Amino acid sequence: MDPKKMMQLDDPGAIQAVIKDVMPVGYFVSLPSRRDGYLPADDLGFTGGLAVLQRLFKEGQQITVRIVCRGGAGREIVSIKKPEFAPPSEQKTIESLRLHFEQEKKKPNESQES
Repeated sequence: MDPKKMMQLDDPGAIQAVIKDVMPVGYFVSLPSRRDGYLPADDLGFTGGLAVLQRLFKEGQQITVRIVCRGGAGREIVSIKKPEFAPPSEQKTIESLRLHFEQEKKKPNESQES
């Protein structure tokens, strides 16, 4: 994984987690809130495999993650990747979306008038 795409401690929403257990499909981590978290292997670009994951991160190692959502059994699903945002030139404002939808509504009417 490209290090530039990985969470850094000074990124918004970043927290330190400790690898608690390595499983064939990902990692269980301890979070500062004393809750458990799960980091899926596919978040790292792998489909899994214990040998690969054991080489990547070790039990007891600290990693920087962000909480993505609450999973089953009260575990937090975490990600090691920075969230992807559209560059400012591609971001949509409410006004630009409103104009877009107004134009879309007019298109079928224009074709019926012809």
